[in-house]
Amino acid sequence: MAGDEEHALAVYQALRSRGRASAADLRRASGLPAGQVAAGLARLRELGLVQQTPEGRQAGDGGFEPVEPDAALTRTVDAYRETAARQAAGAADLQQLAQSLMSVYRPAVARESAHVEAEFISDRRMKDRTLQELVAGTRESVDSAHPGPMPPMEVLEASLRLDRAMTERGVRLRAVYPRSIAAVPRYAGYLRQLSEAGVKVRLIDRVAYDLLIVDRLAVCLPADPDRPSGSMLLVRGSALVKIHVAAFEDCWLRAVPFEVLSDGGGRESALNPQESLIVKLMASGLSDDQIARRMGVHRRTVQRAVTKLMERLGAASRFEAGLLLALDGEFARTVRGRGRGGRGPGAGTARTR
Repeated sequence: MAGDEEHALAVYQALRSRGRASAADLRRASGLPAGQVAAGLARLRELGLVQQTPEGRQAGDGGFEPVEPDAALTRTVDAYRETAARQAAGAADLQQLAQSLMSVYRPAVARESAHVEAEFISDRRMKDRTLQELVAGTRESVDSAHPGPMPPMEVLEASLRLDRAMTERGVRLRAVYPRSIAAVPRYAGYLRQLSEAGVKVRLIDRVAYDLLIVDRLAVCLPADPDRPSGSMLLVRGSALVKIHVAAFEDCWLRAVPFEVLSDGGGRESALNPQESLIVKLMASGLSDDQIARRMGVHRRTVQRAVTKLMERLGAASRFEAGLLLALDGEFARTVRGRGRGGRGPGAGTARTR
């Protein structure tokens, strides 16, 4: 660089002495070879100390004239200011773009991702630990569905102890099981113990797959429904959780309270799915016409089903029959005790496996 600066200074001094010159003139005046003159001129252009003459630009013969250092310095400062202004404007635009990306678009994508969030857990110990942590942190509710087969009794007994602990601290527990297990004495006894512990238990003809919903914020289900003891999916995204909550609520609506079917002594009352839905809608206060429209059947079909249910339960009215079959809580137990002489439905709930 020092050599280039020396060559540039020699060319500049030669050019100032002549006022105007071509490259060939500058070679002769400075005594420098053509390459060094070319390098000197390039450096002078960079510094703004030389400019091509109008005649030279038109003729293409490379005529040059010198520029005063003060003028060159003024032009350089002006150029710097223009460049700085453009950079400042560019920096402001860049900052605005970054702000939009970080504060608007990135959170929006994060929210979309939060709608669909799932974790695949294949390790058995990790699966057990995850279930334990979820249940231990439960604040409001645990809903579960169990298609069977039932696990060993020691597993059920441990689960029963855990359910008792949760109901004692105010957690609402609901569980749905297939009707078939109520026909097995030891499992029927287990379901009675669940009900007595405050778990709301209902039975249905068929449960599609194992399902555990914790506080309506997290869902556990088998990765392969045919192998419920294998890998597990832990779903936390709000969209996926809502889907499984809706599936459970539909199953719960169509199921029948265990205490109603057991009739206090293990006898099946054999409510079919249509009757189960009718009694739920009755308990909601709907009329026969409204129930028929909701179910898509004729009004007479509903009336016949209600009459049979009232006869079976010994209920004095359709409203009392609906309470006996579909309501939980102290009021239902009171009505059930007056109308049938038996104990009322317990609180049924969910099972962790």
